[in-house]
Amino acid sequence: MLARRFWPNDGVGPAPWRDETEINDCDDRRMKRMSVALVVAGLLSVTIPGGAVHAASASESLDSVVQAIKKQFAKKSTVRFSVRRRGGPSPSEDLRISGAYRFNALGMYAADLTEISRERAATGRSREITIGREFYSQGYVRSDEGKYTWRSPQTLGEWTYGRNFSGVVWGKDLVNGINPGFLELVASYGATSADGGTFEGVKTTLHTGTVTVTKLTERQAGISFDTEEEGVHGGQIAWKLWTGPDNLPRRFQAIMKFTWPEGDEAGTMTMNIVYRGWGTPVKITAPPERLISDDW
Repeated sequence: MLARRFWPNDGVGPAPWRDETEINDCDDRRMKRMSVALVVAGLLSVTIPGGAVHAASASESLDSVVQAIKKQFAKKSTVRFSVRRRGGPSPSEDLRISGAYRFNALGMYAADLTEISRERAATGRSREITIGREFYSQGYVRSDEGKYTWRSPQTLGEWTYGRNFSGVVWGKDLVNGINPGFLELVASYGATSADGGTFEGVKTTLHTGTVTVTKLTERQAGISFDTEEEGVHGGQIAWKLWTGPDNLPRRFQAIMKFTWPEGDEAGTMTMNIVYRGWGTPVKITAPPERLISDDW
């Protein structure tokens, strides 16, 4: 059985899936990381015209970005996103994730996402829903010959259920361009801004910087950091954030070096996220009770 693996201090649990891409039925990232690596078609690319780089002034600082995001939280708004992630310390997986978030005043309240991973002769696919602390998921690994080598639940179309799993809960410690906690941290280390060119028809400002953290780890909700507690991996994060005229993020890139305390060779992970459709209506609901399975 190919099962999903976690680095130390991660949330744990199973990872199920239903083969649907529309965001109308609920899910949030699976509790068990399938050991299948995605063949990534390449990192997201944007042509960035040359622009004078300068220290961010008060009007251009990340403060305005944080305030714009918090206004979306207060409005209980939504955003759609897509992620491509490559590399990291062993064991690592290359992943492609797409979905949507719905917010409340504190941040992400509900999420519906689909995750695809790929390795030799097999493809892993999962769909996950989080609503508050309620978590639903379904997933499988299927060989290129069409044989299912792992399924959770065993019956396709059913969902597993759990609640209060800390690993799936969005927090202020996630490396993400729409996380105020991360943006406030990197702003304290200094940032520069420049003309970011046009991305998907929107004129952007490019904010960049680096920050060093004592702990980097992975959990179901994403890559998390800590600046006080030390972990197996710490390291430097080089980040870029493209924001639109409304100061809302449009694209985020983080290159993370996962270093070992003993000085062993670092593992590098590159993560690209694109944010689309701010405020576009998104319906995220729990699966029908009749489809909830006790089969993990």
